[in-house]
Amino acid sequence: MNTQPLVSILCATYNQKNFIAQTIEGFLMQKVNFPIEIIIHDDASTDGTTEIIAQYAQKHPNLIKAILQKENQYSKIKDIWSKFIYPSAKGKYFAECEGDDYWTDPNKLQRQVDFLESHPDYILSTENANVLFTETNIIKPFSTEPEHDVSLDDLLIRRRFPTASVVYRNTYIKELSQQEVSSFDTMMWAFLAQKGKVHFNPIISSVYRRGSGVTESNKIKWAYTNERYNKEITEFFKPNKSVIKERNKTLYQDFRNGIKAAKKQGKRNDYLKLSAKAFCLSPLSYIADIFKRRWKKYITGEEKRIQRANFWVKFQPTKKLAPSHRETPIVVSLTSYPARFSTLHLCLKSIFNQTLQADKIVLYLDKTVSLQDVPKKILDMRDKGLEIRTICENIKPHNKYFYAMQEFSNAIIITVDDDALYSKDCIESLYRNFKKYPNCISARRVHKTTHLLDGTIAPYRLWDLEYKKIATPSSDLMATGVGGVLYPPHIFNTHSDYFKIENIQNHCLNADDVWLMFIENREGIKVCWAPNKHPSPYPIISDKINDFALSNDNVENNRNDYFIEKCQSFFKINI
Repeated sequence: MNTQPLVSILCATYNQKNFIAQTIEGFLMQKVNFPIEIIIHDDASTDGTTEIIAQYAQKHPNLIKAILQKENQYSKIKDIWSKFIYPSAKGKYFAECEGDDYWTDPNKLQRQVDFLESHPDYILSTENANVLFTETNIIKPFSTEPEHDVSLDDLLIRRRFPTASVVYRNTYIKELSQQEVSSFDTMMWAFLAQKGKVHFNPIISSVYRRGSGVTESNKIKWAYTNERYNKEITEFFKPNKSVIKERNKTLYQDFRNGIKAAKKQGKRNDYLKLSAKAFCLSPLSYIADIFKRRWKKYITGEEKRIQRANFWVKFQPTKKLAPSHRETPIVVSLTSYPARFSTLHLCLKSIFNQTLQADKIVLYLDKTVSLQDVPKKILDMRDKGLEIRTICENIKPHNKYFYAMQEFSNAIIITVDDDALYSKDCIESLYRNFKKYPNCISARRVHKTTHLLDGTIAPYRLWDLEYKKIATPSSDLMATGVGGVLYPPHIFNTHSDYFKIENIQNHCLNADDVWLMFIENREGIKVCWAPNKHPSPYPIISDKINDFALSNDNVENNRNDYFIEKCQSFFKINI
């Protein structure tokens, strides 16, 4: 090459025949106004990777420099980067990408180099990436964080970005190579963070492939490896106590996973050794784990809490609704049917006994139901403020929002299910979130949709269920009715085709959450998770309720995927 490259693209690969072409194409598609070079090191692959690299190098002799090993070097010297790759690179900046990852944005290099050129106090530029889970073909963002500077402590606690996302100055690579430390990612990025600032841009510009990761077969090896990494990081960077505490938490969990794997595989020496390491690292945690395992039946767990909630609600008096004088009233709406009448009063009692009471609680029943069929315990609650409507057509779970939004169009509507006991702060937490985001739907329990590599929505079972990482309005969240959902006044156009009973019956009769999600996506309405400790309310213990639960059928028999497909056809959108 006659021209000095400004950027050296560095790629190390071994037996990645199925991916390396896509990786190289990601390099070649970059639109830049400066010279670059592409250095690809192949460590004696045996699957045809070497031949693919050689073909690309032959087509682009002035751009691609291929280092094709005849014998595997990693097995001999480990650090192939310091020995072969870095010495071959001439650029002012290095951009890395492993042979099974790839770039997706043709402006990635130009954008990152422009940033570093105009900000000399920054040593590394990184961008967000999509994570491709190869076993399921699901694709998700690596990070949900906004643009920010990444601190040294951040990098020492956990991984913040994938290798394929970075561009950095080569100024200190020689100095790092001379250190007697392992050249793993965390060590390198943290070392550079000592020399300058690290900038994170949330633009997604690459894909990081992730396989099965730390599997049952290699958990023992990973525990020892992470222990070595942890020791090196502590000795080299001398982090503060809070960083050490966080790293030790991760290491302790790795030890615990290794202990379980060793026990399962019958490896007694590893079992004893890792047990000793876990005890020395955190004696209190180790003893607590033993106590939990041996005395589990005496510890109050989730089942105990559910039983206790079901027990106490039977003896609690029901509070009467009191006038609130709110400018915008709150109406709690729910529906039910005879099979659940025997326990419905318990659910209603939990709604009446809220820290922030509603202005109205309305029970919508099918018009075929007579008040004579309703148990006295429920009818008596009318004295406390319960209102009962027997007006509903056959739209099943849709009853709980369909009629209330039309009858109380100027009110805040909160929908709940009839087979659960709600925590006392349910209404209060939803209302607090509404005050913060008045134009969005607030929900205590949300699922995050995920997508396949081709952009289509993934099967429901592969979504991020009970998602808690986004507490701001998002188009990727689905509110689930069982947790409690708040709808601001006039959030939907109740005169649209979406509120025609025949459309609901024909396309999504048994999955109101799915139907509402499609309306929200069509109308650009966002959902926001209302932060709380227990997104799922306590279920009412009853065999009858479990037998009739629609959610069981929708999830266990993949009916949600069926309804999603039907809605995509009706709404003519892909979410």
